[in-house]
Amino acid sequence: MAQDPFSGQVVWIRLRDRQNTQENYGMDQAAINLDWSLQLWWTLRGAGVTHGVICPGSRSGPLAVATTLIPGLLRHTTIDERSAAFFALGLIRGTGTPVVVLTTSGSAVANLLPACSEADMGALPLILLTADRPPHLKQCGANQTAPQEEFLLASARRMVQLPLPGTGTLPVQVVQEAMAAARGPRHHGGVPAPGPIHINQPFEEPLHGSRAQLEAVEGGGTPWKPTAITTPLQPVANPCQPPLDWDQPGLIVAGPYRGSALALYRQHITQLVRRTCWPVLADPCSGLRGLPHLPVVSGYDLLLRTPQHLSSPSQILRLGPCSPSRPLLDWLNHSTALQVQVCEQDQRLWDPLGRIRWRSGAGLAQLVNQLSPGQPSTAAMDLGEKWQQQQQHLHHWLDQHLDPLPISEPWLAWALGRWLDSQATTTVLLANSSPIRDWESFAHPRTPHQITCFRGVSGIDGTLSMAAGLAMAAGASQVTLLVSGDLALLHDSNGWLWRHQLQRRGRSLLVILIQNGGGGIFEQLPIRHRGLPMEELFTMPQMVDHRALAAAHGVPSQTLNQTHELTSVLEQGSQQARCHGMALIHCVTNAQEDHQRRQQLRAAWLAHGGAPLETENPLCHGDGFPPTPLSSPT
Repeated sequence: MAQDPFSGQVVWIRLRDRQNTQENYGMDQAAINLDWSLQLWWTLRGAGVTHGVICPGSRSGPLAVATTLIPGLLRHTTIDERSAAFFALGLIRGTGTPVVVLTTSGSAVANLLPACSEADMGALPLILLTADRPPHLKQCGANQTAPQEEFLLASARRMVQLPLPGTGTLPVQVVQEAMAAARGPRHHGGVPAPGPIHINQPFEEPLHGSRAQLEAVEGGGTPWKPTAITTPLQPVANPCQPPLDWDQPGLIVAGPYRGSALALYRQHITQLVRRTCWPVLADPCSGLRGLPHLPVVSGYDLLLRTPQHLSSPSQILRLGPCSPSRPLLDWLNHSTALQVQVCEQDQRLWDPLGRIRWRSGAGLAQLVNQLSPGQPSTAAMDLGEKWQQQQQHLHHWLDQHLDPLPISEPWLAWALGRWLDSQATTTVLLANSSPIRDWESFAHPRTPHQITCFRGVSGIDGTLSMAAGLAMAAGASQVTLLVSGDLALLHDSNGWLWRHQLQRRGRSLLVILIQNGGGGIFEQLPIRHRGLPMEELFTMPQMVDHRALAAAHGVPSQTLNQTHELTSVLEQGSQQARCHGMALIHCVTNAQEDHQRRQQLRAAWLAHGGAPLETENPLCHGDGFPPTPLSSPT
């Protein structure tokens, strides 16, 4: 038996006697396996699945073959199960729909756990479909047999153990209920948030039918059609009004966006700000930066290092999980303001500081519907205007103090943000560790782009594969960007294998590699001293030529040598990505010097933070103020 870790209910379909197969169906086992697999895929299609990521294996053969007979199902294939699951996460983030990953039995299932845990924390509907050996081969030493139904229980919303094909009928309703659970509490009240599910399907041999059987199925069509999930929507309601006074000064802290309706979420934010004129401290991955007519504060990571120069609100509305910015967390922890939290269809507790006094997982739409009519108060507008003035002051200061020579990680984050201002809307994946942190401090693009990261469990595994999934979900004319350190890229080197499929589908991924000699993030630990083997224990530089490794996969590359070359290198790299599916820009920096540069910039801002403001702009014009006449990335 397998137990659902959330509801405590046992989700197990009892197996009938497999000896009844022949007399029940009048078919041989291979044909039954294919017939059953078709029914299962049709059920998944009815639940909104349009992408299947398929890994090789014999035991999963019937399910793999069945995908070729399902109209409208887009197939993606890879040899690496871990890469497949992370690729699926990128697809989910890009499309907003559930994606199925199919693997064979044994250790293949264990390779799904890293992505499964990320899907759990990130509220992503990842469907893990695994083939298994029949029950009579379990716990007797049979080859490639393991208790795989237990491997993913810690992270899965549901674990469904299906019966052997031919021992009964496919429990369609059970599969549909599991799919509803993957899509979250609005669709299934028994889960706290959207997330992964595990469907384990055992098969008896013979596994594979003859060509004649396959042609018979193809020629005769199939009696099954996708059946939409009939589980009624179950809105998660919080009938209580939040203890906020919309007529008083306040502030919004928007964390990374987790949901599948970003456009609607932006509308609700705009309505809320129009009523209150509260400034919005927006995480790089909030989906709110660069929006017109929204008073976004994107420089809070530096601004909050001098909180004495900022007007403190009496109430703070936190949206979703909090940004991991340490200055922001410290400021929230020491603030005397009332803090309430609203998450998008996520009932879990996201409050490591223990400061939330009221929270709701029903989403911002419900809060906006409860707004009282009125206009922003003078006090609220005054507080917001002061935040915006400090924001603009910081941007001008950074434009003047980010010295482009030599190339550094802080400069690269700033320069990429400025370059994006001149580009059509695109998707940017920031790898964990230094790239996302530098973007939070130094990059302030003034046009909206889909900036995303995967900071649920904040691993570096699967980075390139997730970027490939995002690129596959993007439009054919769009070039998706990945900004990654060298260890993160090396950790997922099998992600280069997605190049051919991206090229075949007309998709493009441009990888910007920061080659800084290992785990540069560890330079920020206060432990480097004489005698400590820092490289051996922490940074672990690897002697790998990333350009040669990319070239072995057919990926062209070029090196950024001078800062004035950035625009031309990015444009050429984008063209190469469109032609080859992937391209690499190799950017060499020095991790220790980068760390010193960050410290110098922060110290200089601390010294300068109390200086008089040079300009004053009215509130509610967003962070898209006119660019300064200073040097651009070119």
